[in-house]
Amino acid sequence: MVVTTALPAPVTRRPRTVLVGAMFASGAAMMVYFGLLGIYAHRRAEASFSGQGWFPEGTVELGPPGFIFWTLVLSVFTVQWAVQAIKNGDRTNAMWAMAITALFGAAVFNQLWFIINDIGYALADGEAEFFFFVVNGTFIVFLILAVVFLALTMLRALFGSYGPRQSDGIAAAAMFWNTVVAMWSITWYVIYITK
Repeated sequence: MVVTTALPAPVTRRPRTVLVGAMFASGAAMMVYFGLLGIYAHRRAEASFSGQGWFPEGTVELGPPGFIFWTLVLSVFTVQWAVQAIKNGDRTNAMWAMAITALFGAAVFNQLWFIINDIGYALADGEAEFFFFVVNGTFIVFLILAVVFLALTMLRALFGSYGPRQSDGIAAAAMFWNTVVAMWSITWYVIYITK
């Protein structure tokens, strides 16, 4: 005689579709952005080999883009703080961390706006100026998308959608945020340091 016991069904784990989707979105964003940077670097190298100057001397400064870089480095810590806090069930610290990260994003946007206005380029000045606007404008678009993603995730966390058992949305927003930070890190080197 065989005796079976009635065990309860295991708790089904929700699929990580948000995390997988954010992974694909981050990869696509990186490919688009690094493709633009590749075109920029190629055109700059061609101009350099033909003996033409790229940017007028003294127009591109290192200070403001460096401040953006270090602000974004700090934001990596705050966004990861949000992920860890929500996994620990600490909703208050997760909210603070996401709010501070969004403020860092606003500060970066403000600094980029300053750089674009301070540099004094016009879109039709030349090829270098055109690519400067294209690359920085594309970064601004991805930065705005990252802040909106973070804000929507923050709203969902505020209303209880995320917690210790379900934190994939915040991890996905953090992944996209870190992708945007990586974009600026390369941009800072390619456009502002190596000019």
